[in-house]
Amino acid sequence: MSLSQTASRWPGWLKPVTNAVLFQLCWLACVLGGNYWALAAMLLLVVVHAGWIVNSDDLGRELRLVLPLISAGIAFDTLLLQVGWLSFADHNSAVIPFWLMVLWLAFASTVRHSLSGLLKQPFVAVLFGALGAPWSYFLGDKLGAVNATTEGLIAIALFWGALLLWACAQLRQPALSNLY
Repeated sequence: MSLSQTASRWPGWLKPVTNAVLFQLCWLACVLGGNYWALAAMLLLVVVHAGWIVNSDDLGRELRLVLPLISAGIAFDTLLLQVGWLSFADHNSAVIPFWLMVLWLAFASTVRHSLSGLLKQPFVAVLFGALGAPWSYFLGDKLGAVNATTEGLIAIALFWGALLLWACAQLRQPALSNLY
């Protein structure tokens, strides 16, 4: 019996809760542990997410939503890095650090799962993005993982509000709708 067949016997709430817990663990590993812990977190996330949370016949729909989110997030944070609104200690690359890329993967993995209920309400989703994302970067700043300027936090609020509004619209399309 495959893992996905076994998982169908488990309570329906378990996958979204596991998804949310995995995101939080990834956030902590990446922000506190940097690139090395990010690699371990990414491997755990990919194995659990692709191997259990997402049904194998649903992987294409998952990727059609996850890949644009990851790409947009990495591009946006790299832009903030380039204009000097985000900076990272001991980081000399033109793009954001690997650990922040992993956080974008972790976030994108929540959209059709643990965040799906929130994303059914566009106004709430926009507020969640506009308030929650800057708070996350602010905490990362306080923990020494990133330096974010006030302008950067404002840009993050605007971007995340728009990003979650886009995600709401995508989830309304039958080709990408959620299973929960």
